[in-house]
Amino acid sequence: MQGILTALDTLEPELATRASRAVTGPGGWWQGPLDVEALARSSVGLALAAVETFATTVRGQNLHVTATFDDVAASFGSISHLRVAGSAVKSFAPNSGFFPTADGWVRTHANYPHHAERLRLALEVSRDDLVAPALHDLTSEEAESRIVGAGGITAAVATVPEWVAHRAPETGPWISLTPRDYPTRRLSRITSDDRPLQGVRVISLTRVIAGPTAAKFLAVLGADVHRIDPPQLPELRDSHLDTDLGVRCIESDLKNARGLEELLTLLRSADVLLTGYRPQALDHVGLTEEVLRDACPHLIHVNLSAWEPQGARTGQRGFDSIVQAATGIAHLYRMVDPVRGWRPGALPVQALDHATGYGMAAAAVALLVQQRAGRADLSLERTTRSLLSTAPGGHDVHDIRDFTNMRFNPQCLASMKSTDGEVLYVPVPARVNGTLSAAPGS
Repeated sequence: MQGILTALDTLEPELATRASRAVTGPGGWWQGPLDVEALARSSVGLALAAVETFATTVRGQNLHVTATFDDVAASFGSISHLRVAGSAVKSFAPNSGFFPTADGWVRTHANYPHHAERLRLALEVSRDDLVAPALHDLTSEEAESRIVGAGGITAAVATVPEWVAHRAPETGPWISLTPRDYPTRRLSRITSDDRPLQGVRVISLTRVIAGPTAAKFLAVLGADVHRIDPPQLPELRDSHLDTDLGVRCIESDLKNARGLEELLTLLRSADVLLTGYRPQALDHVGLTEEVLRDACPHLIHVNLSAWEPQGARTGQRGFDSIVQAATGIAHLYRMVDPVRGWRPGALPVQALDHATGYGMAAAAVALLVQQRAGRADLSLERTTRSLLSTAPGGHDVHDIRDFTNMRFNPQCLASMKSTDGEVLYVPVPARVNGTLSAAPGS
């Protein structure tokens, strides 16, 4: 994962060395054809190294910001360890998953009610139990075309060579950086607080899971983070509890002039903007890159998309599970199926999301270290490139039990109160001078 460790070398040449040492301790949590552990170590290490550098050079603090690999591995599987009033939560809705088609498999995503509705609309069915039979009668290409055309989310399960044949061309490092010669807001030096990002202001226009992972990481380390969601599309409760600890969540409709002006007012006093919209989606509400630069020239803008700017799926909606299906990961992790011979599998955790989220946080903090405004772009598809580079070669059909070793010590969980009862959650993997950071107010 050298490409991830060195992704910010143009800003901070020493960051890669610090990043390689930031996460300590043995691994062994996950097995399988891809080195998920290396991806997790490298991405979290880069974020931790950026924060430590910021503490030292900007804040004048003598802090060591590290994590154990157990911290990291638990956080990458945080949703599976989340407990609300003593009960586990479900990661996926019934119609979010793999479905056989006439000639292969597709992966759907229907966790949000509006995505589930679009899925049913595309397949011309009225009930969830009719989705599988409808997909079975279509080819994978037909199913993907119909569902995506209706605004839903799906991808045909491809092999790695099939993805390579249609993927976007190589476009440089893991994090695409465009710094500007314009200073960020001046941040005061602090020496007494052990939360080095205190005073940094962040606005997050992201959801599920990469962007919120970045936002939560920054918040736990002291940043004042506001997440903004449209009132007509509220976040799911379990996702909110998993990824928004320490984050102030507000609703605002950016499609009307008042909402957009309120956002610009917030951004004028902010340091970092995190976005997770499809290309040009913000343009449609009037928040173009030119408007941002004119209104907030000091701002650091870190943008996430599912897909690369060029390629077969550019501009489409996507999530970690969908990218896994489209890029060949689901095929690499395939399992024995008594009826169809094989069925797709998945990474033991949603590592594309989590790793990319830590990359977003690292990019934001590295630009803060430089005290330079600018933009950083990441994509789940580009993170996939890094992960697939660890594949040793061909694979047989496997049993998924070969790929998981989810040993976990429940004592690692932290707790907080909520309106739904006590919440047990996995803390952010960041130890400041050896102490694991907890969400503010938890």
